Amino acid sequence: MPMDGGFPNFFTINGKSYPATDTISMKVGQLLKIRFVGSNTTAIHPMHIHGGPFEVAAVDGVTLPQNARYTADTINVGPGQRFDVLWRALRPGKWLLHCHIPHHTTNNNVEEKGGGGLTMIIDVN
Repeated sequence: MPMDGGFPNFFTINGKSYPATDTISMKVGQLLKIRFVGSNTTAIHPMHIHGGPFEVAAVDGVTLPQNARYTADTINVGPGQRFDVLWRALRPGKWLLHCHIPHHTTNNNVEEKGGGGLTMIIDVN
């Protein structure tokens, strides 16, 4: 998705752009805690996980009481926001964790090994 003059053109998870992002290895039934942090000052990132929904467990550093938690498969992470989500590995497979804005899943508008930027693989055995 061309973004002439659009900066930044590289997006990272833990300081790395896909395919350099770490793969998370899990077994069926295990629970993964992911902290989404909106560290950019202008972009909103609709973060999504394939392979089943997640539970939003904390917002902006405040743990939600059990009755206030909710299930989602995509959450919009804005500048300065933080979300802790819990994702359970329901079945074997390679599941993507990624931003739903196409430009945010490329490296300077180029896909490498099928993607880029805000993309990570969760490998469930």
